[in-house]
Amino acid sequence: MNFCPKCAGTLEERILEGKTRQACTVCDFVFYRDPKPVAGVLAFKGEKLLLIQRGNEPKLGQWSFPTGYVDIGDTPMETAVREAKEEADVDVELDRLLGVYSNENRTVVLIIYVGRVVAGTPAGRAEALDARLFTLDTLPELAFDHDYHILEDLFHQNTDS
Repeated sequence: MNFCPKCAGTLEERILEGKTRQACTVCDFVFYRDPKPVAGVLAFKGEKLLLIQRGNEPKLGQWSFPTGYVDIGDTPMETAVREAKEEADVDVELDRLLGVYSNENRTVVLIIYVGRVVAGTPAGRAEALDARLFTLDTLPELAFDHDYHILEDLFHQNTDS
């Protein structure tokens, strides 16, 4: 962002509260760049995991879990279910929350659930080129580093139970 949303003055970077933030040179308004909530699901059908082949940047053409932005008025759970339908043409039921993921460089807070495919045959739709079920030992290369971290959390939680 280049201009203040309050007075249209120029924004400049300053160290505030121990972090680099944008502040207005005219009215001193501080522009906080807040992350957006994203929800998704690790959906299984039997022993196979549903993945979508991304149809947009970043990581166009690479494989990941169905995820999407949480719309105003929707819960993260509703979003995870909706994204599986929109991107992979399957109905899912959520079993549990796996975790919430973020870091200081990420522009999203990622909320991931574990669930089951209960209806439909995976097919790429909306923002996905393709959708398929993979056994865990035949997963393709995944789009994001955090995808591997999420899978590690899944395996760790499953061995602790």
